[in-house]
Amino acid sequence: MPSTTQGGGMSRVQEIADRRSIPGVLLFSGSGDVLFMNSEADVLIRQMKADPEGAEGTGELPAVVLELCGSLRTLLNNPENQMPEGQHELRRVTGDVNAPVLLRGFPLAAPIEKDEASMLIIMEKIGRERRAVTDQAKEQYRLTGREVEIVKYISEGWTNKEIARHLKISEHTVKEHVRHLLKKTKTTTRTGILAKIFQNT
Repeated sequence: MPSTTQGGGMSRVQEIADRRSIPGVLLFSGSGDVLFMNSEADVLIRQMKADPEGAEGTGELPAVVLELCGSLRTLLNNPENQMPEGQHELRRVTGDVNAPVLLRGFPLAAPIEKDEASMLIIMEKIGRERRAVTDQAKEQYRLTGREVEIVKYISEGWTNKEIARHLKISEHTVKEHVRHLLKKTKTTTRTGILAKIFQNT
């Protein structure tokens, strides 16, 4: 698999990656072929494929990455979606609840007409700085103060028992809060809760 790209594409990839301090970088051609993958992205992809909730994909890439590529390709192929570079950004959250991974996808128009458009995906484990629930998410999902606390501990990989012990409430109460969160976010897993609540952070 190539580790470099030609022309200005690589410099643009590096610029975005450096600006966002993203450890995992994937670059695809407009047709979906992998042009570049750094070692950090390779590690994260291996972790995602080993996770039951990560959804196995075909070949080397997990299904969530392939789905994101498909969405980016749709943006590139739709003239109505043409916007200044960097204005479009698609996000997905996947991986194990103990180490959720944030995927950011960017469609990159061809710098000159004869070049092919490309798609950039940058990957990072969701760190503490991203675990603050935004006011927008609180309002959108009508989260109570206790539910916000529960989300924070879920994002850190705590079990229901650990959350209950820390908050000095029963494990049954924690399960009820989680059930309410699943209902409010219309998801079926704890990772799904994080994906919905942190999708706009």
